[in-house]
Amino acid sequence: MANVTSKTNSSAVKQLRRILEEKSSELRSHLKMPTSNPMLHASEDPYDSADWAGKIHEEWIFLQTISVDMAVLREIEDALDRLREGTYGTCMDCGIAISQKRLEAVPWARYCVTCQERRQSGNN
Repeated sequence: MANVTSKTNSSAVKQLRRILEEKSSELRSHLKMPTSNPMLHASEDPYDSADWAGKIHEEWIFLQTISVDMAVLREIEDALDRLREGTYGTCMDCGIAISQKRLEAVPWARYCVTCQERRQSGNN
C-alpha cells in the first residue's frame, strides 16, 4: 500500500502537516471565540413573531457553523493521526494513493476521488 509519505519528498509532507496544523489551530481558536451575534443574547424579548423567527434563524445558522467547524476539525485531527501512523495519503476504501493534487486541495481527504464520488452517490 503506497502512501504520500513514501511517494513524495519530506518537504511536501512537512508542508501538508503545517497546513493541517494551521487549519486545526484556526478552527480551535474560532470555536473558542464568542462568535455569537449580540442579538442572540439580547436582554429584551423580541416583540413579535418575526423577531422571534429572526432570532431562531440566527441561532440555527450559528449552530450549523459550529457543527461544520467541529466536523472539519475531527477530519483534520484524523489526518494528523494518519500522518503519524504512516497511512496518510492512502485511500481508506481502495488502498490506492490519493493524488498529491487532491491532498493539496483537501489535506484531510480520506478517500481518492473515485471512492469519494462513489460514497457521495450512495454506492458504498
